[in-house]
Amino acid sequence: MLGACSGVTGNSDVFEYIDAGGTVMKPQEIVDAVDWDQALVFQIDIRQNEFRPMIVHLFQGEPYIMVVENRDDTAHLFAAPEFFRTTAIRKIVTEKEEIKGVNLIALNLKPGEIKEVHFVPVRDGWYDFEGGEPSGLFPGMFLTGYYGSPFSRGAREGMIGSFVVEQ
Repeated sequence: MLGACSGVTGNSDVFEYIDAGGTVMKPQEIVDAVDWDQALVFQIDIRQNEFRPMIVHLFQGEPYIMVVENRDDTAHLFAAPEFFRTTAIRKIVTEKEEIKGVNLIALNLKPGEIKEVHFVPVRDGWYDFEGGEPSGLFPGMFLTGYYGSPFSRGAREGMIGSFVVEQ
């Protein structure tokens, strides 16, 4: 059910907005079709190499504002490439700027830093997110060529979580 986006898709299927590779097409049409005054705000904290909460339940087609706060003394990545690929991202808000028109796969958060992601999930499913210390390899916020693996620090040390997107 993508009622919030029904003005965009008419009687068509939501999967018309997903290409063959599973990436959202026309994200601007999707974010323009929802009522951002009704967006649910939720927070994910990074503390002691853990995500809190570890499981986040969302609904397809609904607008959300995710606030990610790094409460640790070291920098961390918040990586969710499969999830972000299947969402329409409206914008990312940092302490210094507001960024629109991006394809996000991960956030790089310095100690004490907070970043917001305004988005609409387009495809239902179970999507993992993971984190770890960037070790200076990723100075920017938008990462390219980053791949997770079962041997990553997040998988080895338990810094993982999941988004569950329901219809």
